[in-house]
Formats: sequence, C-alpha cells, structure tokens
Amino acid sequence: MNPFTRESSRSIAHLGETQLIENLRRWLGDTAPPPPFGMGDDCAVLPSTAEGSLQLVTADPLIYGKHFDDSITPQQAASKLLRRNLSDIAAMGGRPTHAVISLALDPSVSISWIKEFYIGLAKEAQFFSTRIVGGDISSADKFLGAFLTLYGETLPSNKPLLRHAAQAGSPLYVTGTLGGTRLKKHHTFTPRLIEGHWLANSGLCLSCSDLSDGLGKDFLNVIPTHLACEIDCSLLPVSQDAFETATISNRDALYHVFNDGEDFELIFALNPGVDLTFFASNWGKSIDTPLTHIGYAIDPPAMGLPSLILKNAPQGFTATGYEHLR
Repeated sequence: MNPFTRESSRSIAHLGETQLIENLRRWLGDTAPPPPFGMGDDCAVLPSTAEGSLQLVTADPLIYGKHFDDSITPQQAASKLLRRNLSDIAAMGGRPTHAVISLALDPSVSISWIKEFYIGLAKEAQFFSTRIVGGDISSADKFLGAFLTLYGETLPSNKPLLRHAAQAGSPLYVTGTLGGTRLKKHHTFTPRLIEGHWLANSGLCLSCSDLSDGLGKDFLNVIPTHLACEIDCSLLPVSQDAFETATISNRDALYHVFNDGEDFELIFALNPGVDLTFFASNWGKSIDTPLTHIGYAIDPPAMGLPSLILKNAPQGFTATGYEHLR
C-alpha cells in the first residue's frame, strides 16, 4: 500500500497534529493508557526502581530543513535536540537520567558533521547529567534526522506536574520572555529544569507545560476542557527578538509571542487563592529566571465562546499557535 496520497482530504495535513494524535490514541486502543501514564502529557509517567520517584519518558526529533539548517553548527543542533527533550522533563518537575538516540541518514552526510554533532551531544549530556546508552542507525534518501528518547525521574517524594489540572481562578504564569525564537532562541534556550523542580516541590502548582508550539496553542495544556484562559496581553513578557522579528514580518510582536513556537519556557497554573506576592517573593529568593503573571483560568462567560479570551489585544488579532503538518 502506497503511504502517500494526492487527495488533500485523505492526508494527515487535513487532520493536523492535534487531531492526528487523538486518532493515534484511538487506533492504539487498550494498548495506550490514559495520561499521564500514556500519551497526552509532556512525558509519560511510569513506575521507577528509585524509592519515592516515578520514571518519566519523552521523545522528540530533530529534522534537517525543519528544526535546523546550515546557519547553525552541528554542536548547536545536538544541543537543541537534547534540550528540547529536557524541556519536557522540566515541565513535569523531573530530572533527566539517560537517553537513546536513533539516526536516519543519507549516505552523503559528512563524517565531520556527524563527528561534531556527537561531540556536541556528549558535552550537553555531561552538563545535564544524562547518559547516552544506545540507539540505532538507518539509511534514508535525502534526509537527515535524529530521534532522541529521554528518560528521567521525579525528585523523591515529589509528584509529577501534569497538564489540564488548573481550576477556575487559578493564576497563570510564564517564565522568561516569549516570541521571536527563530532568530536564535530556538537553539540557545535553557531548559527550565531548576524552575520545574522548584514548582514541583512548592506544592502550589496545579498544572504545568512547556511552550513548544506557542502560547496561542499551549495555553490549552494547563486547563481542563471545561475552562478557558483569560490572558492580559499588556502583561506578556515580549522578547526583544519578537520585536525585531515583527519589523521583518510586518506583524505585531504579539503575533510572534502567541504563534512562533519553540520558546521552551514554562506555562503553569497555581492553586486559586495563593498569595501571589508571597509566591513571587519566594520564587525570587531561589530562582533568577523572570516570572510573569499573565492571567487566570476561568469559567467560560458564555456557551460557545473560545477557550482563549484576550484582554488588551490589537484589533483583529488571532492567536493560533504553531500547528504541525499544516
């Protein structure tokens, strides 16, 4: 059976990433447990041999021409591959342990490129206390891809931070600054492992996710389906790169905050009623990363309204996030 089609209505592009994942889960049936024990969160949560901990598993690829190009070095590409996986571990409040990596390579890939890639991967793995324990290599025509599966664990006695667990009234926060990632941040970001540890240990965080597909999509990761997010655009920490990108794209910088993807910051929801001054003060005593309160999880004010309600947004502004396969 030919795996490709010329009919757009029969292609995975017609579904888009979100619906495709839902279909994959349905097709797997009973072999796919519900999240967080299966697909649907930043990592899958599994039993661990370490007392008081749970095992975390995630996987992300790096594709030449999609996630990187000739403008970055092989070592920078390796850094991005490991760090994008580390960002998932961070969003669960965990720490990495070991990884396996599989390669799909056109035979013309240069020895010098793959050597520098692996030297870079070793440097990153050592810095983040991660062991590379195996993998596989396959030939591929006109293609270069690296596929990493990263294992981690929660810190002893800490529960993993999960998606879709905010409550009505939960304050919403993001770390760092957002938008304009294509200039350089997509391969220079720092995975928020320390911040995730702090949140998991605080007992105040209900829900957390990393911002890999843009705020306009990933806000959905922290709220259950019956709630909405109200975000005040005037509060958002817009990066300087977003403003620079806006001069090139002729769009508002907020467009890049909501739609670019690959910020790899954290978005999280706190318990309703938390003393926000106390929370921010404690954060500042332990964490240097900027923290911004951007809005609240709310009950939708009326049936049929969108799940994202923006205050102080430009007229006609649209926030969709980055949708794969489209």
